[in-house]
Amino acid sequence: MVDCSSSLWRTAYVAAIFETDPAKRTLNIANARAAIAERLNGSIEISGFEHEAIEAAQLRLATLKAQPVEVVKLARVAGNTPT
Repeated sequence: MVDCSSSLWRTAYVAAIFETDPAKRTLNIANARAAIAERLNGSIEISGFEHEAIEAAQLRLATLKAQPVEVVKLARVAGNTPT
């Protein structure tokens, strides 16, 4: 039997950290936190490595919520270079 519980929170976490839309980011952060809580409260044993990964993910999610990521779009201008 394959343990999918580890991959569920990781997938939700990755969706949250790579989301650029602020409204979707808030929802994805909430989903990632819920998936992590479910994993921590589940019956399947958590390895030391995964526990460390969960702690790091929780810290990153807190930082992400406090400091949203801005996407910088570069404009292309034919024949011109920045001065």
